[in-house]
Amino acid sequence: MNKKDLIPVILLALLIPAWMFIDRMFIAPKFPAKAPAPIEQPAEKTPSAGSIEQATLTAASATTAAEAVKTEIPVVEKPKAEEIVVLLENEKIKLELTTLGGGIKSATLIDQNEKGEPLYPELNEKDSPPVVLDFSSSTALAYEGIEGIGANESLGLLQSEDDQSVSFAKILGDGIAFERIIALGDGYLLTVKDRFINTGSAPWSLPANRILTGYMKNPAEMKSMKGVSILGVDSYTPAGGINFWGRKLHKLYGKAKPLSIDTVPVDMTGVVVDWVSVKNKFFTQILRPEEPIATMAILSSRETEGKGVIPKDIAAALIFKPEVVDAGSSYDVNYSYYIGPKKYSILKESGNHMEKVMEFETIGAFSWMNWLMEPSRRFLLATLNVFHSVVRNYGIAIILLTLLIRILFWPLTHKSTESMRRMQEIQPEIKALQAKHGKSNPQKLQQETMKLYKEKKVNPMGGCLPMFVQIPVFIALFTVLRNAIELRYSGFLWIADLSTAENLFPGKLPFDQSLNILPIVMSLSMIWQQKLSSPGTAATPEQQQQQKMMMFMMPIMMLFFFYSMPSGLVLYWTTSNLLMIGQTSLRNLKKKKAEA
Repeated sequence: MNKKDLIPVILLALLIPAWMFIDRMFIAPKFPAKAPAPIEQPAEKTPSAGSIEQATLTAASATTAAEAVKTEIPVVEKPKAEEIVVLLENEKIKLELTTLGGGIKSATLIDQNEKGEPLYPELNEKDSPPVVLDFSSSTALAYEGIEGIGANESLGLLQSEDDQSVSFAKILGDGIAFERIIALGDGYLLTVKDRFINTGSAPWSLPANRILTGYMKNPAEMKSMKGVSILGVDSYTPAGGINFWGRKLHKLYGKAKPLSIDTVPVDMTGVVVDWVSVKNKFFTQILRPEEPIATMAILSSRETEGKGVIPKDIAAALIFKPEVVDAGSSYDVNYSYYIGPKKYSILKESGNHMEKVMEFETIGAFSWMNWLMEPSRRFLLATLNVFHSVVRNYGIAIILLTLLIRILFWPLTHKSTESMRRMQEIQPEIKALQAKHGKSNPQKLQQETMKLYKEKKVNPMGGCLPMFVQIPVFIALFTVLRNAIELRYSGFLWIADLSTAENLFPGKLPFDQSLNILPIVMSLSMIWQQKLSSPGTAATPEQQQQQKMMMFMMPIMMLFFFYSMPSGLVLYWTTSNLLMIGQTSLRNLKKKKAEA
C-alpha cells in the first residue's frame, strides 16, 4: 500500500476526537437506544398497614401561588421554614440531612488513602479538604408536587440510636401523615423508605409528584472537550438499556436555547425506568425505586456566556403517577440512592447495572460494536489498575499499559510495516506500468498491477487491515483514560493532574491559553516516526510530496486535536509513538546490517 492509500487509514486511526465529536453531536442523537414501550402504572395499589412514629412536627410557612412545570407536576414555591441539620456518617461518606424536604443538604466524601489523606480531595493541593457535593440550593431527595413536604418546608426529625438512620415525619392533613426513613450502610449506598399513611375514614388521593436528585456542577477549573459531555443524566431500563442524555443536551435545549430546561425526553414519555442518574466527570448520584414505577425528567440550566449550550448544572427526577390510599391503610415507596465516586469497581459492586454510568457501553449507530468495545474498556481499566498496584504511579502505569498493547499488537504492526516496505520497493515498477498503460488501457493497468503484486508476494491491503483492527482499541482507551477517576489529581513528572491538560502558566500565553508540553512532544515524535518510515532517496517526486505532507500536516492536526485533552491520553499516544520509533529504528538497523 503506497503513501497515498495510507493517508485515510491513519486519519481513521488517529483522529478519534473528531470522530467522537461527530458521533455524539450528529449520529448518536439520531440513533437513540431503544426505549421500551410505555408501561401503564396502576391507578391504585394495594396499601400496607402501618403507623407513624412519634416526632416533633414543625408547621410550614404560608403558601404562595403554585407554578406548573413541563412535567405537569405542580411546584409550590414557599419561603424556607426553620431548618434542623443532622449528620449520618460512615468511613466513606458524611451526609448532612436537613428537615427542609427531609433530604440531603450535602455529602462529603471522607474516604482516605493509606496515608490518611482524603481519597477524593476537593483541590489538587496539600492538606486539601475532601470533596463536598453541595445541595443546599435544592435539597436532594425532596419531593415536588405534594403540599407540605417540599424543599422549602420543614419536617419533624427523629434520629435513630445507632446514628445510621434518620426518620422524618409530618402531618399533611386530617388523618394524613408522611414518614421517611433514610439509612446509611457501609459504603456510598443509602436506602430510603417513604410511607404515606391515611388514618382517616375516607380514601385519600396522593397527587402526581416527583423526587429530585441533587444538582451536579463541575469544579470551576474543569473544562469540557468539544463534543464530549461532562455533565449528564442517564436512564436505564432492562428492555431499552442505557440512555446517555448528556450527549443530547443540545437537542433538549432546542433552537430557542432557554436559560434552563425541565423536561422529559420525547423517547422517554411514559416509559418506566429502573433508575436515573445525574453525574459530572468524576462523581454521580443514582436514584432507583425498589419497583420500576416511575418515569424520568431532566432539569438543567446553562451558562449565559459563550456560544452554544454549556450546561452550568444538571439534575434528574423520578416522576410518579397519582395513587389512592384507602382509609386505614398506607402507601409505601422505597428507594436505593447511590452518591459517590464514578468508579467502575464500586458501581459494579453496588449492583443493578449502575456501572453503566461509566459510558463503557457503545450505543447509537455503532451499538453493534458493543460486544467488543465494552469488554475492551473493562480490560484496559482493570489492567491499568493492576499496573498501578505494582508501581504506585498512574503515569508509569499508562506507559506499561501502552507497552502491553504494543506487544499484543506487534504481530499486526510488524505485518503492516513489512507490507508497506514491500509496497515501497515496487513503486518504481508500478509507476512504469502507470506510464505505459495508465491513459490508454486502464483495464490492462489493473491486470498488470495485480500480476506484479502476485509475483512480488505483496498484499495491497496488508498494511491497512491491521490498522483497522486496532481502531476499536484506540477508541476504547480514549474512553477509559477520559473517564477514569483514578487519574484525578494523579501526578507524573511535571504533570500535576493526568485527568486534565497540563495547563502550565495559565493565561500567560496569547489568547488566554496555557502551555501544554506533552502534545508538542507527541507531535515532534510523529514527525520523527514519519521520517524513519520514509523510503529514502528511491522515492518518486510524488511520493516525496506525500511524505512531506504526512510528515508535517498530520502532526500539526494532531497537535490541534490533542492540545487540550487529558494528559493521560496524550501520554499514551506519545509513548506509543516512541515505542514505534524504537521498533522502526531496530528494523532499519537490521536492514543496514543485512545490506552491508
